[in-house]
Amino acid sequence: MIKIETVNKKIFKYFFIFLLANIVSGYIFNYLNILYFKLNNDQFGKISENEIFYIAIVFAPIIETLIFQYFLYRFLLLLKISNTYVVIIIMSIAFSQAHWYHWLYVVATLVNALFFNIFYLKVYRLKNELLAVLLTMTLHAMYNLYGFLFVG
Repeated sequence: MIKIETVNKKIFKYFFIFLLANIVSGYIFNYLNILYFKLNNDQFGKISENEIFYIAIVFAPIIETLIFQYFLYRFLLLLKISNTYVVIIIMSIAFSQAHWYHWLYVVATLVNALFFNIFYLKVYRLKNELLAVLLTMTLHAMYNLYGFLFVG
């Protein structure tokens, strides 16, 4: 039998590993864009910094986690799609398609979605659905906060 403390430590470790993976991925795609593509994301040019903060750090993680992890995962289970790899790929593609600012951003979001979805399923299977949803929202918010403060 696995102790609860061991599970909690594992989840805590996964949280920081996946946060770091998302941050590194963000830097890699940002670097590739600067070096080769020079694509702009001026979708939010007319929105204030405060509004961007609330959208990116509060609302997007909540709404996107509910749609692309919680509801989509439940829907895939209803369809009897249980292969972990297929589930992760479907959920990640769906998430990335909601981020069409330019093609490179979609690819970067696909990679980050893979991390979010792997994390979600790990927590879901180690603990429960509610914790998976809440921690994935938090992971997403922390990643967006990092980007807001240090990158964007």
